[in-house]
Amino acid sequence: MFRLISLALIAILSAWSACAQGLLSDIMSGALVKPEVGVYAWYEVKDLESGKKLYMRQAIVGQKEVKEKTGYYLETEVVPEIGFPIVYKMLLTGPASSVENVHEIMVREGGNPPETLPLEVLEGTQEASSNSTRTSTGMEKLATPAGDMEAEHFVIDSGGEKTEVWINEEIRPTGLVKMISPDGELLLMRHGSGGTDAESALDRKIPEEHTDEVTVHVETSPKKNFTGKKKE
Repeated sequence: MFRLISLALIAILSAWSACAQGLLSDIMSGALVKPEVGVYAWYEVKDLESGKKLYMRQAIVGQKEVKEKTGYYLETEVVPEIGFPIVYKMLLTGPASSVENVHEIMVREGGNPPETLPLEVLEGTQEASSNSTRTSTGMEKLATPAGDMEAEHFVIDSGGEKTEVWINEEIRPTGLVKMISPDGELLLMRHGSGGTDAESALDRKIPEEHTDEVTVHVETSPKKNFTGKKKE
């Protein structure tokens, strides 16, 4: 699958294994299902290697015409148990696994201002995703914190590594209900449309005490997650 992940995301999740970072990038590369501005979904993501978990929100927060196509802004907000959240926003005219469908990439780490990433960061990613095979094993009933639901079970084989994905097209923006891979696991927590969960986190007002650059220190104890000291 497509390994799209920014340097900022790697930095904020440096306490996670490299495999878990790959799992998150897989999640971010999926196709949009019946795209509509305002839909969102929250997930819990677990790293099997370290045992750590985080929470992730995906939402369609806007749209824009791109070369006679309607593009949608897919925003992914990653909230670790310890450390700053990071927001990753892409303008897509199709699945992000195809580089030509990605037209803008923006990222914000913690309280820092949003940054635009060059599309060159995607170079070399499409070849890896093209070697994957996807097989459906049929519909299954799943129990999730969002309720019991039917989902189609797919097995994805990529270079001998298997990832299981459960898809329900009513769960927008990507249809994702559950994922199990060698890297970790993901499960739907809740979903819906409208409200603050459907708004772009990049538009949130940054608290004044976080407007300057900060240094993040992820510590072994959960009692303290960063020093919060400003760089001189």
